[in-house]
Amino acid sequence: MIKCIIIDDEPLARRILKEYISKIPTLVLEGDYASPLKASEAILKNPVDVMFLDIQMAEISGIDFLKSLTSRPYVIITTAHAQYALDGFELDVVDYLLKPFNFTRFLKAVNKLSNLLEKTNSPPVQTPSQESFLFIKDGTKLVKIDLASLLFVEGLGDYVKLVSKGKTITSLQTLKKLETQLPNYFIRIHNSYIISLKALDAIQHNNVQIGDHLLPIGITYKKTFFDTIQKEGLGL
Repeated sequence: MIKCIIIDDEPLARRILKEYISKIPTLVLEGDYASPLKASEAILKNPVDVMFLDIQMAEISGIDFLKSLTSRPYVIITTAHAQYALDGFELDVVDYLLKPFNFTRFLKAVNKLSNLLEKTNSPPVQTPSQESFLFIKDGTKLVKIDLASLLFVEGLGDYVKLVSKGKTITSLQTLKKLETQLPNYFIRIHNSYIISLKALDAIQHNNVQIGDHLLPIGITYKKTFFDTIQKEGLGL
C-alpha cells in the first residue's frame, strides 16, 4: 500500500484528488490539508510515501514548503501554473500535474511513483543511472563525471562530448548508449544533444540556453520536450 496525503488550499481540488485516489486500490489517503504547516505536523507523527502538493497557496508556496523540509516523502506537484515546472525538476519531484488533469494523467503519475517505490524496496543494483556520477573512458583512463555538474552531452558519430562545469571530455561511445545510463532529469532535445534540465537557464524559440551555450531543439523532440517542461516534471 502507498500512503499519501493531499496539500491544497482549494476545496474543489482536494475533492477531485480524493475521488481519484479512491479509485486506485494501492493508494491509502492518510489526510487532506489546506495548510502545509498542519500537514507538516501530521507527517512527522505519521510518515507517508507521497504528497500531492499544490504550488500557489496563501500560507506558504508549495516550493518554499518543500525547501523547508529536511526529510520528505516523494512529491507529485498539482498546480495550474506551468511556470513552476523547472522548480519541480530542481526539487526532484516524481511528476508535475498541470490542472485541470484527468484521471488517466493522474494514473500515469501514480504508476511512475509505484515504479520508483518498487525500485527503492528492491535489493539495490548498482547501475550508473542510480548513482550521482559516471565513469567515462577518456583515452586510456576512466574519468569520474559528477552528474550534478554535467550540463549537456553532444553526439559526434561514434563519440560523445560531455560538457560539465569546468571540464569537457570526449569518449568513444554512442549518444544512444549513454542516454540509457543517465537519470531522468536528462532529456534528449535533438539527434545530437541530451541536456540536464537542472542546468537549463532559458528557452529561446527553438533553442535552449545553458550557460554560454545555445543548443537547438530538434523538430522530432520539440513536442516531447515542451510537454515535459509544462506537464511532467521527473523523473525526471
